[in-house]
Amino acid sequence: MPRNIWSGAISFGLVTVPISVASATEDHSIRFHQYHLEDMGRVRVRKYCEIEDREVDQGEIGKGYQLTKEQVIPISDEELRDLPLPTAKAIEIVAFVPLDSVDPSSGARSR
Repeated sequence: MPRNIWSGAISFGLVTVPISVASATEDHSIRFHQYHLEDMGRVRVRKYCEIEDREVDQGEIGKGYQLTKEQVIPISDEELRDLPLPTAKAIEIVAFVPLDSVDPSSGARSR
């Protein structure tokens, strides 16, 4: 079942239509893992804290913006969600084209 990859709204004039965009393709690619050639042990990526010299869990990891070499400003997921980005979830329609100018064979086919 396809999952939504984007949701938002299409606005034109005073009309706003909520939409969800779903992926129209399926991923059939082959995925490989990395293995140590000597003993075929699985090689994994580990999250490591340089200051404490230890491995850290995913729950201990956050986001931050490096302001200077010594100063990092922490940023939470809530702060990122609350950013006022008017275009992040809206598509503005500025014009429509006449129907006879659209080639029906180049677009999606109806079933």
